[in-house]
Amino acid sequence: MERQRDSGANSETGDEARRAFENSPTYLRDILQYVVEIGSSLRLQMNREALLKRIVTASCRALRFRYTAIYLDDGSGFFRVASSSGIDTAQEDHLKCHPLPNSVVARIVDECYRISDSYFLPAEASIWQETEFASNFALSSLFTDQLPPLAPTAAESSASAPWRGQDLLLVPLVSGDDQLLGFLTPDFPLNGLRPTRETMSLFELFANNAAVVIEGEHLSSELREALRQAREAERAQNTFLLTASHELRTPLTAIQGYLELLGEYGEALDEASRLRFIQNARRSCDELVLLLGNVLDATYLDIEKLTFKANLVNLASSIQTVLEILEPSLAREQRPLEIRIAADLQIQADEGRLRQVLLNLLSNALKYTPPGSRLALSAETIDAADVWKRSENNWSMREHAGFASGPMIMLAVRDWGPGIASGEQALLFTKFTRLAAARKSSQRGAGLGLYLSRQLVEAMGGRIWAESSGLAGEGSSFFVALPAYPV
Repeated sequence: MERQRDSGANSETGDEARRAFENSPTYLRDILQYVVEIGSSLRLQMNREALLKRIVTASCRALRFRYTAIYLDDGSGFFRVASSSGIDTAQEDHLKCHPLPNSVVARIVDECYRISDSYFLPAEASIWQETEFASNFALSSLFTDQLPPLAPTAAESSASAPWRGQDLLLVPLVSGDDQLLGFLTPDFPLNGLRPTRETMSLFELFANNAAVVIEGEHLSSELREALRQAREAERAQNTFLLTASHELRTPLTAIQGYLELLGEYGEALDEASRLRFIQNARRSCDELVLLLGNVLDATYLDIEKLTFKANLVNLASSIQTVLEILEPSLAREQRPLEIRIAADLQIQADEGRLRQVLLNLLSNALKYTPPGSRLALSAETIDAADVWKRSENNWSMREHAGFASGPMIMLAVRDWGPGIASGEQALLFTKFTRLAAARKSSQRGAGLGLYLSRQLVEAMGGRIWAESSGLAGEGSSFFVALPAYPV
């Protein structure tokens, strides 16, 4: 009994000595010096890796631990080592190859293991008996083999008990909005004793500095990305304004010229010439209306203000209306036009938006194929699953998952022009994009027609895509599939 009292007295004396040391001015001054050093480092133009290295090294030295590592959330369900102190390169590489799953970390950050704002998982905890859990920490042999064994003393309090090889200390790195960014894992204190609450609190000072570094890096990355996007948007806007101003000027100049001719020489012109001038002015007006409509609709799509009215639409009738607008161009260029569309095909769509899509497709077919080459329009009923198969190269599986089922009407606009190279087909429906051949041609374009057509067709529950071998003379086919009107 007397020996036990002596042992208890020695333990109490050891705890008192330890607390006295941890509260001594010399110890606290050393820690403050390291904290100030880290604070100064944060103001330097150092990369994140260098700053994290300073933090783990300083915390390890200040609080007298052999090893320390920082784990960070990689965003894919694991925490990976980002920096370490007290271990060599091979050991750090080994740790980096064995990240900790989020599920394992979640079991450690449990209130039953909490001390201060950190967590201590003692070697005697029952969770270590779980083989699957313990297997995540088999790496401790890298370090324990280098240390003298510490005899377990279960009767001692956690404050004065010796540190054991399987003890685990985890100090969280928490963001300003209370998100777990990662954690410090100090290991093997030089005094050979388990940490006190005061030691945990001091480690948390260094963890807070690490969190500041990580959040600062995230903010810097976000700002850089925002700046890059802003520059790209400004560049695209400037390109669009230059193109659009040129596009608008051309039909306006034509309208103004024909009206001046009619005003000044109308009485001297024969009837055929007057009709031709009027038709040319009308065609320029139609082109101007289409261009302005595309620009405005593209703007509305960006802010999601476009409205749609899905009604029964007779496809043949809508196509006839569009062909009447384009009739002067078809006649002037002597375009053979083949139409194979049944009169009773009915779709569910917004008729005004459908005509806008058709006008864009047919206008492109006239612009980018040689005068005199033929065009063909055809339509058929097709199942939605077959539409997916035909267009699967243009859409992701996520889009396919939300795609409607049932019968659809598929319209094909076929030309026999130069075709579209396979490498450029993915660019067809992107905003402000014109293909290389189009940019080199004399044909005008703002790069909005096909982009807008895709947005409109998809908003009506359909799909639009192109098929082309890329060989001159074989041309291209543009397909529009929209839901058939339910009978």
